[in-house]
Amino acid sequence: MKANKAPLAIAITMALGSQSSFAETNDSVTQLEKIVVTASRSESSISNVSGTVQVISQEEVAQQSQPGQKLADLLEQLVPGFGPSTQTVTDRTQSIRGRKALILIDGISQADNRQISRHLSTIRPENIERIEIVSGASAIYGGGATGGIINVITRKPEDGDIQFASEAGIKVSGDELSTYTLNQSISGRQGNFDYLVSGTYESRDGIFDADGDRVNPDPSQLSRSDTDTKDALVKLGYDFNVEQRLEATLQYFDDQMDSDYAADTSSITTGRIADTPAPVKGLELKDQPYSKRNSIDLVYSDADLLGNNFQLQTYYREREARFYPYPNVIGSSIFVNQSTSTAEVFGVKLLLDRELTDTLRISYGLDYDIDKGKQRGQLHDLQKYIASGGKVIVPTGSSYEYGPDVEAKTLGLYLQTSWDLTDQLAMNAGVRHERAEVDISDYNPLAETWLLPEAFRTVLKGDVRKYDDNLFNIGMVYRLNDSNEVFANYSQGFEVPDASRILRNAVAPTSPLAANPAINGTNVSEANLDAIKTDSYELGWRGRFDSLLANASVFYNESDKTITFNSDYNVDLLDQKRKVYGIEGSLEYFLNDNWSLGGSYAFTEGRSYYKEVDRWLDLQAADVSPEKYIAFVSYDQEGMNVRLQSTTFADYDKGKKVSGGKVVSLDIEGYTTVDLLASFDLPVGTLKAGITNLFNKDYETVYSQWARTTYSGISAHKAEGRAYTLSYRVEY
Repeated sequence: MKANKAPLAIAITMALGSQSSFAETNDSVTQLEKIVVTASRSESSISNVSGTVQVISQEEVAQQSQPGQKLADLLEQLVPGFGPSTQTVTDRTQSIRGRKALILIDGISQADNRQISRHLSTIRPENIERIEIVSGASAIYGGGATGGIINVITRKPEDGDIQFASEAGIKVSGDELSTYTLNQSISGRQGNFDYLVSGTYESRDGIFDADGDRVNPDPSQLSRSDTDTKDALVKLGYDFNVEQRLEATLQYFDDQMDSDYAADTSSITTGRIADTPAPVKGLELKDQPYSKRNSIDLVYSDADLLGNNFQLQTYYREREARFYPYPNVIGSSIFVNQSTSTAEVFGVKLLLDRELTDTLRISYGLDYDIDKGKQRGQLHDLQKYIASGGKVIVPTGSSYEYGPDVEAKTLGLYLQTSWDLTDQLAMNAGVRHERAEVDISDYNPLAETWLLPEAFRTVLKGDVRKYDDNLFNIGMVYRLNDSNEVFANYSQGFEVPDASRILRNAVAPTSPLAANPAINGTNVSEANLDAIKTDSYELGWRGRFDSLLANASVFYNESDKTITFNSDYNVDLLDQKRKVYGIEGSLEYFLNDNWSLGGSYAFTEGRSYYKEVDRWLDLQAADVSPEKYIAFVSYDQEGMNVRLQSTTFADYDKGKKVSGGKVVSLDIEGYTTVDLLASFDLPVGTLKAGITNLFNKDYETVYSQWARTTYSGISAHKAEGRAYTLSYRVEY
């Protein structure tokens, strides 16, 4: 069935996103140029950037943010080329231009070598100052940005005396109060010292579908049902003088599940696949899943150090994530496993930025970090698990290695230039030298841990893998006039593979299990741990007029390696060519001082070459977002804003994969949802209300449809039905 596209969405084939802010005049709406730092690591106006860059303001984040939502839900609506929200903890299907996005917080990468897709679930919207998005491969912040960069910049302290802000919100889903949120912040300045303290507590009950039924928890990547979140941001700053400043940022995030509902895993234990798995009440699980992230960031800056704008940044971050117990099948054996992944990252960043002439500016520096990661598994009583229908989950035995421990050391040296060749033509160019050393520890193969007595197990020897490469970017911006510019850009991205995940299911050539086809493991001597290098090309246009803002771009990227998810037990890095291409565009038109309408369109398509069938096959919808339409109409006057918006993902019937030597189709059914958002200034405070999924659309997300075939049906779940939100904020 084809997805019904909202009429306004069909009419709009270009979109603005959120690249500019506006000031009203008597006759028209005038654009105020926005400044970005993410594209070049130094301040630059968007009109000088040779690529697609978007800035989402604090006001836009606040408008879209509703109780119970995560940041990824907002980005689905606001970023044209960003993939569909999963409505779970994972960001698995949310790529940019068919490639992975690098998530930054205040310019610091949140990635670690043991790659788990939870970064956009551990950042609260209340603590965001703005978000800068750079689309396309980039190495300016280090490895991982093969699709783009999402830089979340946290709130800054307010000037003046001490200020307080309190906010409370609720969500009603399935006729039940499903979420409540509380936020309190304190901010101000005393002399040269400024401070911000912000704390949020959110409690979420179940998620309910369009029929009012509780949605099945996701046992593979983790649901957001029955979870409590505690989040804190502390910023302390001291100005030595007008040029020198020291700033410390501390962040704490803790998301804990405490549920009485077990996932329906009967398709694994009985072989019967339900159309829509339903949650099972009566869960007995002591060690429930969670996500934790703690970090500290120190920045010293000097606006004039020997003629340079100087910044030295050092940081420490620890991340811990526990998964839901999952039934793993090897041959005729079932193992109920739960794992916990941890990472510690310490790093230093040095930036120097200066204007050599009136037309030439350079930014240069280095990045260095040490990343230590490990993952441990724990088996659970299979008989109790099966007898209780997956409700009684009791650990047995000691923990074990769930893949090798990995320590990665990375050094990056970079130089970025911006040069106005003429009054109309500007060039941006840069180079980065990336060098990484990945130390893989000795470890016990997972399959042997599960299947063989200890005396017959083989300890796999670790290894040290070294990577180094030079990455280049060059782009041109031509200013047609004060309102229009066209640009062309070439850039390269770099990614070191997740060695722990690829080697988790490895077996030694001499292992008793090596010849067992049921193991489906990777022969450790044949494991591919090469780095992935991506070449990205883009052509685009930006226009700013009295009442209209618009942009459009076409893009193409390619690599000669591909990470594949073969089954729940096997992730491989293949010498497989991949190419992705598409178009994006958006617009916003101001009818008058109060009314505006607009939207965005994004089309992404990609293919990989499979040697075993000698064919190029289209990528799955989990890797390239289905055709996406966003449309909105907004009414804005002093003290009131109302916005009606629709999101459409079209049917996707091109996806293919090779399984057992045969080509298998992976179709996705599209869907359209509509939201109504409003805010009103009261005599004291601001009231915000929303209705998400206004027409109570009954559907499954793209992620759920992908998970249905990937995880034997147990992770499929309906999307949330109509939900009502209400929040109140007061500043004093």
